[in-house]
Amino acid sequence: MLKKEDATEIRDHALTAIKELMTLFHFAKDKCSPEQHERIKRGVGLSIGKIQMEILEVINQAYPELDDLIEPAADGPVMGNDAVS
Repeated sequence: MLKKEDATEIRDHALTAIKELMTLFHFAKDKCSPEQHERIKRGVGLSIGKIQMEILEVINQAYPELDDLIEPAADGPVMGNDAVS
């Protein structure tokens, strides 16, 4: 079983990889032809998709609270200004 601290580290490495891929994508934009940039864009998109579906989903299934895309519940302990006391 994957321990939570190990899952957190794996998640952090995966998110860093996604950030690096986005940096690569933006760096390449003005450095190559439009056709080359489209190929790079596709490669970056496919790579990010693989990281999300084959790494982050494993982590998120084991520890849903580590999923950075989940919104906090509206009925959670923090309430808006219109809360009734």
